Amino acid sequence: MKHITIIFLTLLLISCNKKEVKIPTLAEKGIQEVFNHSQVWFFFDVKENDTIAILNRKNTISTTHWIYNIDKRLPLKAIISSLIILQDKHKNSLHSEEGMHDYFSYSDTISKKLSFLEFDTVIFKTDSLLSKFEIKLNSDTYKNYNNINITFNSNNTWINDSKIETDEFKNTLLEFIDFSSEGKQTMLHLNFNEDLTYQKYLFYKTMVQSIKSPSILINNFEYVFNSKKVPDCGCE
Repeated sequence: MKHITIIFLTLLLISCNKKEVKIPTLAEKGIQEVFNHSQVWFFFDVKENDTIAILNRKNTISTTHWIYNIDKRLPLKAIISSLIILQDKHKNSLHSEEGMHDYFSYSDTISKKLSFLEFDTVIFKTDSLLSKFEIKLNSDTYKNYNNINITFNSNNTWINDSKIETDEFKNTLLEFIDFSSEGKQTMLHLNFNEDLTYQKYLFYKTMVQSIKSPSILINNFEYVFNSKKVPDCGCE
């Protein structure tokens, strides 16, 4: 049975074929022990001026947890399709086993250890919609929540229709929740610009996860959008 509890060693992980993956560094504590696991690798490469991801999952076993080691420089648009396919394979293949999870790996600068963030319950939506449109289309589902749409771009962040400074985001969000909830459970709806690097994606994702509580829920749907295809995306 495999077991991971690895001391933090710079930014690198090395796979079996000796290629280098620069994993994200985050000041957020995550899971630090995963038993019975297989490794998935997303390598960074550039071909004809395009950034691409090279996937290696040849050693994955469906009856184990899967740990995704993804180069922090890759944009979401280079990895999202593969993530969706791999999630489905892990969950629904002939030999899949209940209770096996998908984890993102990153280097935790607080504990100085390799850490993991579970994401197998996430459902990625890539159909050029934003959460605010989905809420309108399914108003009965969300009418009892204090719904807050958060949009993450490469250079700015939005809470509903207000642009927020990144270094003030967490405190501003908590203040906005306190002001707007009026006794309702809050549900956060996350939208990620597909041009975001994986480093920034995981940074924002773990930041939001850190405030999750019985009164603050996070929708399992994550919207990964192309700003050129989405009207009124809050991307300026």
